[in-house]
Amino acid sequence: MKSQNQETIELQGNPASRANEDDYLRQHGRLSHLFQTLSTNSRNNKKKSSIIGKSKTNDFEDSRITRLYFERYRVLELGRMLTICASIFLTVLEYEVSFAYQLTDRYEEEIKTLLYLILFLTIISILMTIMAYLAELEFKKLSLTVPKDSNIFQTNLIFLLLIESIILLPCPTPYTMGYKVQFSQRYNDQPRFYFINEILTFVMLFRSLLILNIAFKFQSFYSNRVNRLCGIYSVEFGPHFIFKVAIRQNPYSTLCCLFSIGIFLFSYQLEISERSLIRTSTEIDQYYTKNSFWVCMITIFTVGYGDIYPTTELGRLSMTLGLFYGVALTSLFTAILYADLQPFVSELKSITLLDKASIKLEIRYVAEKVFLNFYKLNMYLKKYQVNVENNPATSIRISQIQSSLQEGLQLKRNYRSIDTEDLISMAERYFKDINYRIKDFKEMLQKMKCQQISINKNDTPKLRSTQKQCHTITAASYEVKSKDDQYFEQLIDSESNNSELMQFNEDE
Repeated sequence: MKSQNQETIELQGNPASRANEDDYLRQHGRLSHLFQTLSTNSRNNKKKSSIIGKSKTNDFEDSRITRLYFERYRVLELGRMLTICASIFLTVLEYEVSFAYQLTDRYEEEIKTLLYLILFLTIISILMTIMAYLAELEFKKLSLTVPKDSNIFQTNLIFLLLIESIILLPCPTPYTMGYKVQFSQRYNDQPRFYFINEILTFVMLFRSLLILNIAFKFQSFYSNRVNRLCGIYSVEFGPHFIFKVAIRQNPYSTLCCLFSIGIFLFSYQLEISERSLIRTSTEIDQYYTKNSFWVCMITIFTVGYGDIYPTTELGRLSMTLGLFYGVALTSLFTAILYADLQPFVSELKSITLLDKASIKLEIRYVAEKVFLNFYKLNMYLKKYQVNVENNPATSIRISQIQSSLQEGLQLKRNYRSIDTEDLISMAERYFKDINYRIKDFKEMLQKMKCQQISINKNDTPKLRSTQKQCHTITAASYEVKSKDDQYFEQLIDSESNNSELMQFNEDE
């Protein structure tokens, strides 16, 4: 007993054994501490999880969060559109009042108040534009369209933000009142001038295009669900996609909106450009709004009568832009109208049946003429007993019969050529049937190969009889023709001198 106790005491006092036990206890403590931290983190994540945010990372999109951010982005876009509309309305009002009372000091304070409001709305519009693009960036991050660590300078949103900011920057201000830009009138070199605020109003009217762009974002197809569908097919969910879908879904209403915005923009710009000519002289007629509207109409629709035309450089610039705008919209309208006039499949079948019915009536009419001429020729020969070769009336009647027969043959060819399906699609179906037949042949050869291997191993009468039955079945299936073989065999023109050129020889 003493020896055993001494041995245990010696083992417990061994430094090597104590080191192993210490390592084990240290590792066990580390693992227990790791499991405790993981359990506490999971509890905290469960407690902190909500609809708006989750601390738990996930590689998939949460539709509730992306929907919330998407609606926040649309609210910012709606506010931005309202501020832009209000700024344009106030700018038009300020221009009309300032032009009407430019030679007097009436309503000067009111005009300054309007200019301060326009400047304030412009600043608000720029700030809301930046906020809207940042909200769109957050939405794209949560919808996994862009990486989560990217900023706005690493995406294509920065270019759209810069373009819209440049369009929003120009506006008439109270600090530029009274400043002028001198120029000479064309054809008589009389001195004229623009106010700086008028030129800024001319440029500011391009904001109406931004209103159209924002209005597309409130259609039924602009939603979080459509964004996910675009992500599946790697399609960029942006203004280009929105415009394409709007043209496809609502083509005519979209074109009407485009024409309305264009007519308002370029006609009012032309009015601002040409009104400067009536400040100091009375020999030039007043350039009414209806004249600007008329010039813009005939320019956008690429007519150009020339009865009224711009005479200032700024007016010519406006009508040049309107000309490009009108050419694009007119081409788009022509393409949409052509696509709408194309018949559907059912309409094409109806048109084909009508064509066949009309050709049948023509063939019947030609056949009636042939029989009538034969009857008249027969009665003429019985009545007068004349020679057919020497009589001119008989030869004329025979030539009429031959021409009617030729016309009947041509109508017969036209009737055969009419079909609801074009030759290309029919050839595709024909070669598709050939592919099926080749596949059957391949399967048949594989079966024959397996049977031959089994026959070589076990040469029995039963297997030979099975092989004969298999050969009989495949030969029968080979004789079955596809549904278009008869049509392609009828394409041989019997009237042609080289009929071999139109044959489909399958043996070759």
